[in-house]
Amino acid sequence: MIFTFLFYSDERAIASMNREDRNGLVERHVHYNHEVLEKRATVLATRGLDPSHTAWTVRPGSVTPGPFAVTAEALAGFYLIDCRDLEEALELAKLYPMPEGLGCVEVRPVMTAWDYAPSVDIAAPPEAVWARCVDTGSWPVWKHEVSRVELDGPFATGTTGRLTPATRPAMPFRLAHVEPGVGYISETEVVPGGILKLEHTLEAVDGGTRVTHRATVPRAALDAFGLEFSPALYAGMHASLTALKKLTEGDV
Repeated sequence: MIFTFLFYSDERAIASMNREDRNGLVERHVHYNHEVLEKRATVLATRGLDPSHTAWTVRPGSVTPGPFAVTAEALAGFYLIDCRDLEEALELAKLYPMPEGLGCVEVRPVMTAWDYAPSVDIAAPPEAVWARCVDTGSWPVWKHEVSRVELDGPFATGTTGRLTPATRPAMPFRLAHVEPGVGYISETEVVPGGILKLEHTLEAVDGGTRVTHRATVPRAALDAFGLEFSPALYAGMHASLTALKKLTEGDV
């Protein structure tokens, strides 16, 4: 699991330390980094921060000098570490060389997934929309960046297969849950150990059907593909819903 260690310190107290005490603090940090963290976890990133008086706070409509909040203990830096579990993270945080009474360490897990769920209203009954959902042969027409889908069985819970994107090799694919006329959940292994879950739900509304596509993107995919993955998926989901609407409304 990945955690952030946000360490806060009493800037005035530390600034008032004599040189010998400050040198000792630096030496304890070096020991902590190399003799504690690196032997018990993977340090993905770490940085110290300049004093809080160098900060700027940006809010909608304003930019002001100074930190977000003026407190005795200011954010002084962070670690981003990968360790076994929360218990291990807390044990490592307890070993952080903060002088007693001069600060603390806040431990927070990193987000494990990204979640987004756009909807579209289609002027067609749910059964017409569902017919398009189960017709995997039409997926390349309305599903963004999908060039081919192969199922090893019926469109039912548990059926596996392969999904081939337009620009990547085929990926393992599974129908995790299917409720005819209501929706389905698909799971695609976009990176080794990283499962992209897409939930497709249909809801009858006045004049037709509301279709919602919900994506749950694993941390592994975000790490593998970088910052471009989220906006690409965002745009692709909207493009898919728009194409499904156009295709289904053309059927009725």
